[in-house]
Amino acid sequence: MILGTISLSIISLVVLFILTKLMGYRQITQLSMYDYIIGITIGSIASEMTVLENFEDISRPLTAMIIYALFTICLSLISRHSLSIRHFIEGNPLTLYKDDKIKNEALIKAKMDVNEFLMQLRISGYFDLTQIDEVILETNGSFSIFPKTKYRPAIVDDLSIQPQIEKPLISLVINGQLLRDQLNLIHKDEKWLLGQLKVQGYTSYNHLLLVLYDNNDHITIYPKD
Repeated sequence: MILGTISLSIISLVVLFILTKLMGYRQITQLSMYDYIIGITIGSIASEMTVLENFEDISRPLTAMIIYALFTICLSLISRHSLSIRHFIEGNPLTLYKDDKIKNEALIKAKMDVNEFLMQLRISGYFDLTQIDEVILETNGSFSIFPKTKYRPAIVDDLSIQPQIEKPLISLVINGQLLRDQLNLIHKDEKWLLGQLKVQGYTSYNHLLLVLYDNNDHITIYPKD
């Protein structure tokens, strides 16, 4: 019985992994309502499959999972080539605020009251409606907020300065293990790294959780607790 449950669990995990790869990865905030429902349904079927009494009943939940996944893939391909179908499935963005006016009809359509609307603005860092030009509710439920010109954050072009080009930090040591490929990438050798570590009081990698290299030829060390 236990071995059967373990086997079914492994099968369901493998099937879920394959189906997820086929359907594509998306963050939770990028999921439409339809994607969310399909994901929950497939996960629910997979969980029920793990507690089946015998392998003879496995074909039904497996078939259901595959059909849901294939339907989602087909629908995604169709909506990619048809804007009207995509709008029908995912809906359209709603303008909740514009020209210093709250669009009450749009709030009603979005099943949202004014308090929730203001709360979402506060979460996004906006506490004064007069500073906002437009607010759009996207089809995935997130807010796109466009501040008025004089209240938008300053950018480099506004400051008339020439910023230094920043490169991503490179990990040289992770959990006590030297990453030689990364070291070769910055055209350094192990002798150089050990010399840098020695300057900061470390003689080996064993007690280091992370060592980062920046574009100024400096290293930052994070020792293990």
